[in-house]
This record gives sequence, structure tokens and C-alpha cells, in this order.
Amino acid sequence: MKKIKFLISILAFCAFTMVAQQKKYVSYTVKKGETMKTIAKDYDVSTRDLLRLNPDIGRKPKENTVIIVPNKNYGKQISKVKETEIYIVRPKETLFGISNKHNITIEELKEANPVLENGLKIGMHLKIPVSKTEENDSEKFILHTVIKDDTVYNLTKKYEVSAESLYALNPTLIDGLKLGMILKIKPIAIPNANEEGEVETEAENEEGLFVEALNFKKSINVAIMLPYELQKYSDSIPEKELTKWNSILNIATDFHMGASMAIDSLRSKGMTVNVQYFDTQDSNYKLQTIVNNSDFSETDVIIGPLFYKKAYWLSKHVNVPVIAPIYSKSQNSLSASNLIKSDDVSDTLLEEHLLNYMKENYKGENILVINDSEEQSQSKLWRIVNHLKSFDSIQNITVLKSDKGYIDNEKFAGKLIKNSANWVFLISDEIVTTAAAVNNLKVFMEEFNITLFTTGKGKNFDKIDNSFLGQLNFTYPTTDFVNMQDLRVKNFYAKFRSKNFTLPSKYAVRGFDVTYDILLRLASEDGIEDALRAGKSSRISAIFNYNKKLFGSFENNGVYIVQYNKELAPVIVE
Repeated sequence: MKKIKFLISILAFCAFTMVAQQKKYVSYTVKKGETMKTIAKDYDVSTRDLLRLNPDIGRKPKENTVIIVPNKNYGKQISKVKETEIYIVRPKETLFGISNKHNITIEELKEANPVLENGLKIGMHLKIPVSKTEENDSEKFILHTVIKDDTVYNLTKKYEVSAESLYALNPTLIDGLKLGMILKIKPIAIPNANEEGEVETEAENEEGLFVEALNFKKSINVAIMLPYELQKYSDSIPEKELTKWNSILNIATDFHMGASMAIDSLRSKGMTVNVQYFDTQDSNYKLQTIVNNSDFSETDVIIGPLFYKKAYWLSKHVNVPVIAPIYSKSQNSLSASNLIKSDDVSDTLLEEHLLNYMKENYKGENILVINDSEEQSQSKLWRIVNHLKSFDSIQNITVLKSDKGYIDNEKFAGKLIKNSANWVFLISDEIVTTAAAVNNLKVFMEEFNITLFTTGKGKNFDKIDNSFLGQLNFTYPTTDFVNMQDLRVKNFYAKFRSKNFTLPSKYAVRGFDVTYDILLRLASEDGIEDALRAGKSSRISAIFNYNKKLFGSFENNGVYIVQYNKELAPVIVE
């Protein structure tokens, strides 16, 4: 049987799970006298599902016909490993990092390994337990992640709850507030549907935030276009080649799994979502063929194609909102009125949000700007310095440049102030300059109050120990942040792993976030413009805050400001 039919059937079945090490589906040769009904019974699936996996096969296939069946051993090896997994601690690792990596809490890790009471040490053999998180508290309670300067009193005023109810919902509060702690604030009001099918809720829309108001009588029609590249697979390709996916197909299948999970989640809420999948094959000719042969008159939104220039081309040839799912540098120069830019990681956007955050929180701190000697960073240096000088009541700003990446320790000593908070702004992507700056600050972080800022946590920070970043209150902007201590996030990861026998890649998370957010907005508002203007929303990883440029596209300008705390846990501070 042709492999292309195998892939198409899986696509129609909405289950691209080929990224797992084991195959979820394997080939099977029909024996004499067997029917699809008897085979389905043997593989513990319904006859209907088996026929859907093999759309060109009748109920009574001929002997020696090759069909696709579920792999009986799929996931068994993974489950066995998960039950007995042992992890060896590597240099520079922290409890926070290890718990994040394995989708468990620090408390669960300590409970499984009493030896951790004496501290974490390199070479330790740790038991990794299965996460105890079984329910999604985020669907039942308003949650709050504790940030710097939070107090129980402030939280009771902000959320209009009593201190007694906070302690009742969060027994660990008796030991005090801790940065990064996730608190249950109060139960979410259960929405009621009115006669029009719209959800009524007593929750007020905090200024600027998107609040869902689902219209259950509304059907959402979505098309998803990704480069599955099904045309590459035929009878001439050996079975073993099915595991050798190229990078584009990996991204496409991962994104597909996330999008599929988002659609399933929305349907479980009661939404009616009709979805069509198209294989663009990463080909302009194929994309043209899809446009020529498809009717999108009833389609509410198209997600994709994966690459921006193709999404831009599509937006010029269909009268449907088109979402570009991932960032591309080319999006800065190409816009269309029906093209939605769902991601923007440009330096300009990140820089703007960080400087606005600093301006809002400036209280007379001493500011030290560190810059390398690279020519391309000089314009950025003076642009940032001029912005810093615009702060109200600005006092001290000093620029300190590195010499071939290195910085004299004595120069630092003369610029930091003991009786003041010190803001150190690093403007450099160089590994040597970054390491030199942090190494110098290590010497002073016990003696001085220091917060380290930068416009992005790039590869130059890969070899910097998180323990130092935590002690330096390291703060940076990002459009992509996963807080593995958030119960909502933990629940998503657990469900994804249970369904796909693997943890989600960043593209799977992206597929979920983009799909879930836009469909939820469309189900809550009358049209695409109202949906995009409905306010800011935060999903598993991404934050969405759409704005429309004059005569141009809608652009997502959502940015998190993240800060490492003394417990080495990065938390969102804005």
C-alpha cells in the first residue's frame, strides 16, 4: 500500500504522532479469511476507526493486502522508563531546572529523594516521580504567581478577598510568601449560557485583558496549512525511511499536534469547530493549486502557511484572515490588511517594552550601561541611553565599554553605589563581554544591591550559571515563556504526554497557543477585527496583544518581562 495513502489517512484522522520514537501505526498483511472487523477486534479498535485509517480498503480485503493498524507496543517502553527513571545531576543544575525538565514540582522531587535535604550535588542519582498534578486548577480558580513586593495584604486588596480565604485555599502560606509561588485566589464563577448561546459571567474585564464570552451557537471554520510534504513518500521508499523525517516535516507535525490538541480542548468546552488540513508541500505551485481548487468563502480564518512569505502570498490571493504562525524577519517589510502577524521577536519591540518597564519602576536607581566595542551595537547603545535619560528625576547614568570583551574590575568598583539600588544594563550579544560583565558583578553582588537588565536572553547567556543570574535579579523581555510551576502549564504538558507519548516541542506549544487563542477569540466576538482588538491574553507559552498598523497588518505586540529570583526561578513581573 502506498505510504502517501498512509500519511493522508493519518492526517484525516487528525493524529500526526510520528515524532515519537516508536510508531503509533504499523503495517499489517491481511491473512486468508480475515475481515476488517476481525482485525479491528484483534487490535482493540472499532471497525469504523480501522476503516478511517485505511480509506481505500473495503470491509473484506483480499489476502496479502497491506493495511495500517495501531502498534500494540506503542508507549509501553516509555511508560516503563517513566516509572523507574533515574536522573544524574550535572554541573550547574538546580532543583528548579531539574523539576522543569521533568514536568514535576520541586516539592515532588524532594519527596521522592529525601537525600536532597542535604542539598543538591553533582553526580547525585535522583528518582524522577510521575507528576501528581491530575486536575487543572486554572479552570477552577483564579491563580496568581507571586512576584517581588507582593504581600498577603496587597493580594487581598487587589482581588477583593479575605486573608482567611487565601490561607484556606493555600495552606503553604503559613510559611510565608515565596517568589514564584502559585496561589489559588478564589473560585472562578461558573458561566451560564443565555438564550442566544452566549456566556454570561460576573467577572469584570480588567482593563486591557481579553475575557472569553463563548457563543455556543456559533460554528468556527478554520483551515490549517502546513508543509507536511506528503508527496515525498511512495512505495519506492523503504519502511525504515518513515522515521527519517526532515526538519520541516518535524516542525509541521509538531505544530499540527499542538493545533489538534487546541481544537479538541475547545470542542470539549462545547464549541463547534470545523477544520480542514492542507499540505502546502513548501511549494508555491502547490499553494497556487490549493487556492485554485478550494472554496474558502465560509472559512473564518486560515492558520499558515508555516513560512511568512507564503502566508503573505496567500493573504493577497484569498479574502480570508490569514495568520502567520511564526516570526520571520521579512515580516517587517511585507504587510497586508488581512494578514495577522502572530509573533514578533524583533529587537525593537523587546527593547521598547523593557525600557517602558524600567521607566515605570524607576525610583532614583544608579544606572550603569555596559557595552562592547562592536560597531553594530553603538547605535543601539546611544538609543537606549537617550531613552534612559528621559526618565523622571533621572540621576546617575554611566556608560562602561569593554576592551576586546574584557572589563577592568576597578572600573566596576568606581561606578556602583552602596547606598543605592544599582541597575546594570548590558547591551551586548558577545559571549566574552557577557561573561566578563557577570564575572565582575559576582564580586559585588553581596555588597551591592544590583539588578541586571538586557534586551534578550540569547546564546551569550547559555554558559552563565543561573545561580548568579538569580542573585543579580536578572531581568529581560521575551515573547515566549513557559512557567512549568503553573498548574495550567503542567496540566497541558501532562495531557500532551499522555496523548502523544512525548513532551511537546516549542513548535507543538506554538501550534496550541496560536490555534487556541484565535479560535477562542472568534467564538467570543462578532468578527475578526473585534476578536483581535478584544485585549491581551496569555496562553501556555505565548502572550497575545494585537494592534493594527495604519493601512497594514494586525501585529502581536505581546511581551513578557521575566526576572530571575533568589530561588533561581524565573517569574513574570509584567
